[in-house]
Amino acid sequence: MARMIVQETALGRRIDDIDVLDRKMFVKGTEEEMRRSFLGSEVTGTFRHGKNLLIGIGDRWLYVHLGMSGSLHMVGPGERTPHQRLRLGMGGSALVLDDPRRFGRFGLYRRPEDLVSEKGLGPDALRITDRELAERMEGRRGAIKPLLLDQSILAGVGNLYADECLFQEGLHPATGVRVMTGAELTGLGRRVRKVLETSIAAGTDFAKLPDGSLLRRREEGAPCPRCGRELASMRLGGRTTVLCPACQPFRADW
Repeated sequence: MARMIVQETALGRRIDDIDVLDRKMFVKGTEEEMRRSFLGSEVTGTFRHGKNLLIGIGDRWLYVHLGMSGSLHMVGPGERTPHQRLRLGMGGSALVLDDPRRFGRFGLYRRPEDLVSEKGLGPDALRITDRELAERMEGRRGAIKPLLLDQSILAGVGNLYADECLFQEGLHPATGVRVMTGAELTGLGRRVRKVLETSIAAGTDFAKLPDGSLLRRREEGAPCPRCGRELASMRLGGRTTVLCPACQPFRADW
């Protein structure tokens, strides 16, 4: 969604003003470097890998990670968003990074591949093949959900979408990868792409997801969208996990 906003509203436009409003979120490069590269330069393109967005401006790329609550907006003259952290002016309008909880971050990179290498990111979740995911999971120890969230294995799956993928595949989040079949792993690869593509098509609005989606009401005690029994929650890998114990039976033998 953030990439689409940039592509639809900012490509080809020239940066004429920069306002860094939260320096704690500025994690790579300097404001001086940003001004030197961006001011007077056009927005030339975008690159996304997992949860990371890069926006080409001048001879650098603006790195944006939205965290849990961040969003990008193109606003008109005089308009402001409630929690502005970075503002790039473009002829009266401005591209704004808004983040109420400040879990996002931004910075500068010379090349997109530098970001992927520096952060040790695995293949992008929307581009990985079914077999490639299976190969990257095979032989690992541990439960499937924490591994699905490991950005060095697969870049782009967050906590909520991991729950949705596992629910749709009928897999308990604590299932050990070592007991999963090759068919289950390749099926999960297909599911990851389908869940993410469906969410993008819905504008990441959970209410617009198809009937039967866990994310339409992902909370403990809510009825399972498949069988109607109560959903349960647990902590796994330090993250809150929601599942249906009936539709996602636990397999204890790791």
